[in-house]
Amino acid sequence: TSRAGSGVVVRHRGVACVLTAAHVASFAGAKNALRVELASGAARRGRVVGVHDALDLAIVYLDGDLDGAATMEPGEARVGDEARALGTAQRYAAATAACADAIRGRRETGRVLKIHADTHAMHDARVLAGQSGGALVRETDGKLLGVHSFGDAFWGGSRDVCVLVNAATLDAIEIARDGVDPEVYATARVNAMIFRSSDEALKRMAPELSAKQRASWIF
Repeated sequence: TSRAGSGVVVRHRGVACVLTAAHVASFAGAKNALRVELASGAARRGRVVGVHDALDLAIVYLDGDLDGAATMEPGEARVGDEARALGTAQRYAAATAACADAIRGRRETGRVLKIHADTHAMHDARVLAGQSGGALVRETDGKLLGVHSFGDAFWGGSRDVCVLVNAATLDAIEIARDGVDPEVYATARVNAMIFRSSDEALKRMAPELSAKQRASWIF
């Protein structure tokens, strides 16, 4: 596929793997195959082995050993945390964002603005096209706070929403080591699932938004 997203290496139930957004995992298609490029530049074949049943989270196992890769440790997000968005941006996105940031006087880092039910956080760290599924990390200690899900940057805004990464959200992901049925991460199913949980979270964190505006953020 020509579509691209990001992910972060974590340790889940003792196994080093890639945590990403479920909507990014849906790129695996009918063959359950993803091309995953590591920070080292090495490329591996990945397969989706778990998808959260309510949140925009999925786990990917890679062919070959990942035990030597650096993993990120989750940390508890707090309102006011200074945070940075990580991930592999599309080529045009970084240059475009740099120009926009210079005009607006905006920094790459931002703050956690609101938290909903230990599942979602709203923040204003800069997230670029291609970074969906990538990590939101706390600037002071490098702890993993969440995975990029959606936001209003496409519409010229500055707020984004991540799914929080913690023991509860990770433990809820069931693993099928040989790969899940592609129906589990099918785009229509994933979009419906994400909308249900994300719309409720966004309604609580941004009550000024109409139903139509919330939908435009999520999709």
